[in-house]
Amino acid sequence: MIKLSRFTLFMTALLIFAFLFTNFAFAENKSIILYFFWGEGCPHCEKEKEFLNSLKKKYPKLQIKDYEVWHNQAPRQLLFTMSQSYGISPSGVPVTFIGDKAFVGFNEEIAKQIEQTLKYCLKKICEDPLFYKKH
Repeated sequence: MIKLSRFTLFMTALLIFAFLFTNFAFAENKSIILYFFWGEGCPHCEKEKEFLNSLKKKYPKLQIKDYEVWHNQAPRQLLFTMSQSYGISPSGVPVTFIGDKAFVGFNEEIAKQIEQTLKYCLKKICEDPLFYKKH
């Protein structure tokens, strides 16, 4: 009976270790997805594009999905759908979604917040913003 208990304890510890290691390995290898909606000719959008390109170089796990919405209906609909999920009503572009955060407009403060959210998502598991639903 003691052997069975030791075996059970050993197997339980092994399973816990395997679970923790798998989650750690998953977190280490995952991509962080950022959605960036912009308009052609928008000066704030151009500044954010430059910022996001520098972030991509600094954080290779960042995956940027960008969509021009002023001249393209399908991405405009995606922006509308995602905005509803996040509980926002943007009146213009750029609009950025990462983790559970949405950012409308672009300036230095928003840039800092985007990078902070990215760092958080690199440490924790953040879902793809496409599937986010505000609770």
